[in-house]
Amino acid sequence: MGLTLVLASALARAADFDYYVLSLSLAPAFCEMKAHDYRPPRQCAALTAASFRATPLTLHGLWPDRRDGRHPDCAPGWVRGGFCRMAPVPLSALLARELDRFMPGRADCLDRHEWAKHGACTGLSAETYFADAARLTARADRALGPTIAAYAGQTIPLETLRAALDKADPALRAATQFDCRTPRGYGRLSMLTEVRIYFTRGADGQPGNPLPLRALGRDFNSGCRAGRAYVDLP
Repeated sequence: MGLTLVLASALARAADFDYYVLSLSLAPAFCEMKAHDYRPPRQCAALTAASFRATPLTLHGLWPDRRDGRHPDCAPGWVRGGFCRMAPVPLSALLARELDRFMPGRADCLDRHEWAKHGACTGLSAETYFADAARLTARADRALGPTIAAYAGQTIPLETLRAALDKADPALRAATQFDCRTPRGYGRLSMLTEVRIYFTRGADGQPGNPLPLRALGRDFNSGCRAGRAYVDLP
């Protein structure tokens, strides 16, 4: 069965899942982690200090997930030759332009991978799925973006980020997780690489309200030593 038929079949039967995870990247940290790849991502060539300040958090993916830990996959999210060998995602011109801002990974065809692997079996159309993802990314950037940008090149306590949520969008605080990694050459410095925000699955299948981490047995700190995180510079 070809990939197109697989996706059509997936759309016809939405996956059994309980909630959504909005996974957001910090582009400088992502590019630092990929700096030693044989072919660094195209999006990293376009990364500037100005683009980072404008959109500190960028869309990695909006993932359906289950409480039992079995992650639903719609279809294989890769093909031989890379993501750009996959079929383009059918989006309106307006939404495509919006995604170019919030999802710079589109330069590497990340949207094709994310739709095939996670979006196609949500029961939503591609337009609705990515519109929701862009809307939630914009919400996160309004709440956390200014604080993250202000600490570029510095270490920030996670409690400072949580205080920013308290002030700008209190409903997100209990649903937001901060993920740190330690790139090669950074010693024991924990770098903030992703921010994940959890949402309920609404009755219409779209992301609903922020879902507190405690309901899933999760903690807001994922790998950030001493509750602090370094915000990498472009």
